[in-house]
Amino acid sequence: MALEIELKFSLCSEAATQLPALLAKLGYAQLPGQFMLHNAYFDAYIDTESDQQTPWFRHHDMGLRSRQKQGRFEQTLKLAGTQHGALQQRPEYNVPCSGLLPVLADFPVEVWPADVDIPLLQQQLQQLFNTDFLRQCWLLEVAAGCQLELVYDSGLIKTATAEQPIAELELELISGPVEPLFELAGQLIQHLPLRTGWLSKAARGYLLAGVNQLTPSYQVPSTLSAQVRALQHTEACYLYQSEPALLAHCQLLLQALLPSLTAECQRLAEECLQQLAVSGAAVFSAKAYNLLLLRLARQLRAA
Repeated sequence: MALEIELKFSLCSEAATQLPALLAKLGYAQLPGQFMLHNAYFDAYIDTESDQQTPWFRHHDMGLRSRQKQGRFEQTLKLAGTQHGALQQRPEYNVPCSGLLPVLADFPVEVWPADVDIPLLQQQLQQLFNTDFLRQCWLLEVAAGCQLELVYDSGLIKTATAEQPIAELELELISGPVEPLFELAGQLIQHLPLRTGWLSKAARGYLLAGVNQLTPSYQVPSTLSAQVRALQHTEACYLYQSEPALLAHCQLLLQALLPSLTAECQRLAEECLQQLAVSGAAVFSAKAYNLLLLRLARQLRAA
């Protein structure tokens, strides 16, 4: 099992052309690797006691994916993880396979609940959506013993009836301490119009396939971590629904954060509140907002 620790951002393709020059300016002059990735996401619909079919993997907060990369296939099972700001951490199991259809029995026995019927799950597997994209990849030695992978993905999320574009930057910790991951991300936010990614490719795919739905909540939680999650969930709901009340709720959540913040984060949050009052949803693309989420992710991970 591996623990995936990564920061996710959206970045438009025009701005992404600045990446090679910016990385060279920061001391990373190597040319990127480049390859296509073809990914298929699956679930198994199992009858419940209420005679309704439930997507088993989503119900257990798992994600099942197969991937074709440079002629080789790999299947991945992702388990429940944590997310704060741009930071996502999820345990995952990666197993070689012979094609795009996963073979569930090839995963270690310990990943499954005790009462699971693996042959039944295998029989009921359905492909929900694809993510097909071109990946540019830089392997960066950022400090002694610390290696990061920076990738830029451009392509499409596709179901049988709909599609959405992919334009994302990801920073993943390969080895060493995690702090350089946040430091490099902060440098990139200063120079590029990065927007913190609350919804991963998979999360957007499940929405596009109708497996998941975004339901607004107008509660204000009492803990910092829950407030950050609520803020990003509300932002994601606004992205899909454009409901003005969601912007008003973002204002309440930013105000609720203030007592728990460091002086630097308070300054950023207050700037975000001013931008929200003046320019509305444009705040989500603002440098102050994305730096705030990065600082909060760092703080919550250290807590």
